Amino acid sequence: MMSVDKTIQTDRIKLAFVERGNPEGTPVLAIHGWLDNAASFDCLAQNMDLSDIRLIALDLPGHGLSDHRERGQIYHLLDYVVDIVSFIRVLELKNIVVLGHSLGGIIGLLTATAIPGIVDRLILLDSFGPMTDKEEKVAEQLKKAISKICLSTPRPSTVYQTFDDAVSARLGGFGKIDASAARVLLQRGLVKTGKGYKWATDSRLREPSLVRLSEAQVRGFMESVGCPVCLIAASDGYVSLETNHNPRLAYLSNLETHLVSGHHHFHLDGDVAKTGRIVNDFIYADA
Repeated sequence: MMSVDKTIQTDRIKLAFVERGNPEGTPVLAIHGWLDNAASFDCLAQNMDLSDIRLIALDLPGHGLSDHRERGQIYHLLDYVVDIVSFIRVLELKNIVVLGHSLGGIIGLLTATAIPGIVDRLILLDSFGPMTDKEEKVAEQLKKAISKICLSTPRPSTVYQTFDDAVSARLGGFGKIDASAARVLLQRGLVKTGKGYKWATDSRLREPSLVRLSEAQVRGFMESVGCPVCLIAASDGYVSLETNHNPRLAYLSNLETHLVSGHHHFHLDGDVAKTGRIVNDFIYADA
């Protein structure tokens, strides 16, 4: 399957992305998770029928081959929504499907609330809304974030002697992942230097959030999503499909759910074939 690497300049930042499939097909905007990149969807794309789909996998700001934010800026969750809408406007996309994994699913959900006339469908991969804080915790969160962002000395970037050394380090990172999947991600997630390999991701991505939403605010966002939503959870992931463990399942009025074997990155190293079928069926449901 042919993929085409592209970059585009929005009014905010230069973004890199990968296109596959039919340029005249239904636009599907794929948004990866935290510290990942557009290669997150390489395996899934190989297990999808793209004959009538224009699959656009984006590197979020600070990730993959996209630009980092300017010095002095931070990575706030809601800023990503502005970035996504700017990207959609520049590409002049309409009637799109948003496909998001982890952080990408959170951003996709918020985008669906922000531009409901443009997002027709939403697919969430082991992702179901933002992290929250109780009201009594917000001051402590701000204190922790400011201490890290403004008052601490940045640590020098880690340099790995070999590509495999970096793969080993990624295996110990957030979200269980196997070595083959890590290699897929790191083909786009590393920069080769004269001394070895270092992460392409902006180190500021690891800074704590200044503030998190409350559960009431998350409910408000989710209840405003009017388009059909498909939630695909991993059997050993982070999202529960049990209503007694996940009250957010009641927040969405038009939701279908599926369980797929695998861990948090199941679209890379779990039952990718089943995931591809579910995604295709949902996109083509009313075709």
